[in-house]
Amino acid sequence: MYNLLVVDDEKYAVEAILNCIDWPSIGVTGLFSAYGVGTAMEQLRANPIDIIVCDIEMPGSNGLQLLEWVNEHRPDTLTIFFTGHANFAYAQQALQLGSFDYLLKPVKHKQIAEVVSRACERLGQERDKRQYSERYEKYAQLWETQKPLLWEKFWHDVLGARAMMTDERLAQAIENYGLPITPRTRVRPILLSVEEFREAFSKRDEEILEYALLKSAEEMFLDGRQGAVIRDAGGILFVLLYENGEDEGQGDTRPLEEICKTYMQASSSYFYCRLSCYVGEPAAIGGLTETYHALLEMEQSNVAETESVLFLRDNGFERAAARQAQAPVYIDWAEWTVLFESGKKTELLDRLNAAFRELGGHPVTHESLEGVYHLLLHMVYHVSHRKGWSAKEVVGGKLLGGEGAATRSITRLKSWAERLLTAGMDYFSQHEGDHRANIEKVKKYIAAHIRDVNREDLAAHVYLNSAYLSRLFKKETGQSLMDFIISAKINQAKILLTETNQKISDIGDSLGYENFSYFGKVFKKTVGISPQEYRKRYQGFVG
Repeated sequence: MYNLLVVDDEKYAVEAILNCIDWPSIGVTGLFSAYGVGTAMEQLRANPIDIIVCDIEMPGSNGLQLLEWVNEHRPDTLTIFFTGHANFAYAQQALQLGSFDYLLKPVKHKQIAEVVSRACERLGQERDKRQYSERYEKYAQLWETQKPLLWEKFWHDVLGARAMMTDERLAQAIENYGLPITPRTRVRPILLSVEEFREAFSKRDEEILEYALLKSAEEMFLDGRQGAVIRDAGGILFVLLYENGEDEGQGDTRPLEEICKTYMQASSSYFYCRLSCYVGEPAAIGGLTETYHALLEMEQSNVAETESVLFLRDNGFERAAARQAQAPVYIDWAEWTVLFESGKKTELLDRLNAAFRELGGHPVTHESLEGVYHLLLHMVYHVSHRKGWSAKEVVGGKLLGGEGAATRSITRLKSWAERLLTAGMDYFSQHEGDHRANIEKVKKYIAAHIRDVNREDLAAHVYLNSAYLSRLFKKETGQSLMDFIISAKINQAKILLTETNQKISDIGDSLGYENFSYFGKVFKKTVGISPQEYRKRYQGFVG
């Protein structure tokens, strides 16, 4: 619904226009009048006028001068002129100033109604465009704010091999997510392994520090380089550096080892943590999963070096040439993964046999055999990582490194696939309780070494990487390793406070808290009251 202002120095003409037309039928509900330019300006200042019907010739200021004022102060208002003189100069000037239409007197009311109706349609179209533009801008801004989450989802799908990354699908995904890469972009992954927080933090504090580590990695690794910093599905921090062909030789030229060491030093100084960097080799997006799992394996098997920069190329890793995307489309990776993870050996081997019958019915190429090989290999890496095992532990190094022999023929590949999947499912079945056994070993070690326990000693006790042990402990217990250690210390402190007369400072020292004040702070934060108050409140109740 729109507001209309009629401007004419002849009062009867204004009244006739206002009263002789069925305005609501054409969308006009607000009617206003003025008998000169000055009064018209007052009405425009006071009311939201959408359309002006105005005579050009009036005493003093004329309608064209009013239009100039309207263009400056009310640019969205449409103006329709009428005049009693067929003066082309008037018409020309009115059109130049942007009037909606120009009518000659005498003007029939029907003509005015038709022109105003068209003006209402124009206003409706412009309003729709404006609303669309506002909505678009709103969602465009929301899209921009959500981009990091969308990009992280894309990389989760890539690293988790949730979809077959054919060139067509990859190009479509890049366009949908608005990623600053192309299908030809190569990506270098760097795993940032948090080995230990030196201070005892609450869960919330650790989450804040982990966020700070991510933002700090963005600042340091992406300064002059294109890339992203994400957490994978298991919560591990990864830097992904994009290497577009046209960008080579540009941007930050500092050696990666120098950047890693700078980041490690800053993390130690500002975020109270020790970490190591595992640097992978550049890989095509479709083959990135292999490098990703190799880095996870490298971190998991590292039980000797801490606060180090370790390169995958020095670890004997060579990226295979074949890509997972070359696997036949009739292999349902998602379904096979579920069967493999749940140990459905009969069902999975039936599907494997059916897939190889299908494969044998088509011309077999070396590339298609390599595709199947890498598809199954990625599945083993993926499920092993989800279950908390090293793929090398699960199926053995020989099965993981036998590409040349396995892809020599379809018969050899089928034999290799059966042995690989059977070995994996058998291992999962036989070692289902091993993680829990390791966790129990860790808990007993903590109880026996309550004063000087630390994460590195615990990891060495169960022959695991310290960062990996922390993730495994949290996955199995739902509690962080540091929280468990603090809880164990405080529980022991409660016993000593209520069952002995030892000095509180000696109790703190016996639990590894050499600073009495810090012991009191940790105790109160955990229990809610100070050690002194706890002893006073509960010591008398101990029989």
